[in-house]
Amino acid sequence: MDKNTSYIKIREQGGRITKIRSEIVNIISNKDCLISSTGLLSGLSKLNIHPNRSTIYRELQFLTKNNVILKKTISGVDYYEIPHDHHHHHHLVCMNCNSIIKVEMNNHLEEQEKQIAKQNKFNIINHSLEFYGYCQKCQA
Repeated sequence: MDKNTSYIKIREQGGRITKIRSEIVNIISNKDCLISSTGLLSGLSKLNIHPNRSTIYRELQFLTKNNVILKKTISGVDYYEIPHDHHHHHHLVCMNCNSIIKVEMNNHLEEQEKQIAKQNKFNIINHSLEFYGYCQKCQA
């Protein structure tokens, strides 16, 4: 999903494209993978935008609730990303340094997801799969 699609979704839900909302979507869209709320605050600060934390959390809640962004909780920290319809990925999480690496998956998992949904007559909206271990740096 790109920024324009995100804006369309926001408007479809009756939301406005405010400056803060727009910049949150821009920052998350420009990130290759996950970004934390702390990372978002830092990105907004670099743009000389300084909303209070409650505003950020309200905006993230609105964007998540309306499927404009995805929220993933990894090791107790909330991260956000734009849903990508055309390439599905998962994450490797280092249990020592907490680094997160995006990994692309083949279509086998996607086919299994469709089969699970069909067998259980269940409409799957999203799923989360993280692999926990130690990155190359922490193994040394």
